[in-house]
Amino acid sequence: MQLNRRQFAQALAAAPALAAAPLMGVAASAADVASSGAPAASRSWFRDARFGMFIHFGLYATLERGEWVMHNERIPPADYQKRMALFNPSGFDARAWVELAKAAGQRYMTITSKHHEGFCMFRTATSDFGIVHSPFGRDLIGELAAECHRQNMPLFFYFSLMDWNNPAYKESLEPKTPVSAAFIDTIQTQLRELCTQYGKIAGIWFDGGWDHTPEQWHSADLISLIRALQPGALINDRSGLPADFSTPEQELGHRPEKDDGRLREACLTINDDWGYARTDSRYKPVSQLVQSLATAAGSDCNVLLNVGPQPSGVIQPEFVDRLHAMGAWLNKNGTAIYSTRPGPAMYYTATASTARGNTWFLHIFNWPAGTSLRMDYTVKGEIRRAYVVEDGSAFPYQRMPSGGITTTATNKGWSPEDCVIAFETGTDQTA
Repeated sequence: MQLNRRQFAQALAAAPALAAAPLMGVAASAADVASSGAPAASRSWFRDARFGMFIHFGLYATLERGEWVMHNERIPPADYQKRMALFNPSGFDARAWVELAKAAGQRYMTITSKHHEGFCMFRTATSDFGIVHSPFGRDLIGELAAECHRQNMPLFFYFSLMDWNNPAYKESLEPKTPVSAAFIDTIQTQLRELCTQYGKIAGIWFDGGWDHTPEQWHSADLISLIRALQPGALINDRSGLPADFSTPEQELGHRPEKDDGRLREACLTINDDWGYARTDSRYKPVSQLVQSLATAAGSDCNVLLNVGPQPSGVIQPEFVDRLHAMGAWLNKNGTAIYSTRPGPAMYYTATASTARGNTWFLHIFNWPAGTSLRMDYTVKGEIRRAYVVEDGSAFPYQRMPSGGITTTATNKGWSPEDCVIAFETGTDQTA
């Protein structure tokens, strides 16, 4: 995952007419199914979940230089494929991965079933270039899916359309050239395998579609296939068609002017890379990660936070520590994140605003313990109670003659990265 993916998403957002253009050469029934959208129940749970775990894991981990290493270093396919003999993530523990996501407060997971390198992390009849043919010799995706079912954790499969190692795709490496029928057959077969071998899945997370049009990818047919095999599955927008949800990358996107019904999920990294990179030590502080989650929720957007396991299959301690810290914050303040919608707009920059029904949650960032602040703001309707979410203590406020609210308070040891104040009112507070 690098700039190309972001450019693709930005181009799609900037050109909605292209995404909505009539498909040529695609059966009308497939186009109708592709545009029909996931069921309301699927859309609802996803919007309420707010926080998920992204996992980038593949053969690239053995080189320890990120998931684009084959492309960036121009490693020939024949040489790259030899690395399969070195891939043995013996430390992989599906239960540990799912338990970590739960400890972090993440309510779904998304894993790379196949990244642009073409290495299949699942059992497939289409290629020997995959994990079951490595020294590991097991179906990692199958084991993770089984554990997710056991722990009631929804699981998405990331799936790259492009494939740098598949001979059938070589003739399509030039942008906007037709994609060979043989390769389309391959990806259809792989999607069918992912949708039929692992029980119910949460959805398919496409990527790598920017070099070709939706018509060249037969995207409507691909989405129609997924809808037929997994009727409840959600599908993202990176096949070139809008499908069910948008995926801004390394940014939170923009708060909608009003509830437009569009699902959004921002994918973010904890350091700079998606796949494991041994020298990447630019870890974001917990405060930034928590504030990103709150800001996203206030923009009606989920956060999909990435980890890139080490070649051993173990998730490195720098990620684990930060995820546990986020989980600790959510244990105290999760009511202001899960199942919320954007709250009243705020003009203070170091804040976020979420709401559920008649309760408004004011998120105050970077408020050190023992320091005081004064804030003025507007709350719709009568305030019945104001309190600090994490301990229930009363929060002081005064009504001004103008009808607004002013407050002067001292942080009594509450979470400095994001102290959440709840205002219970008699009026719906969702924006």
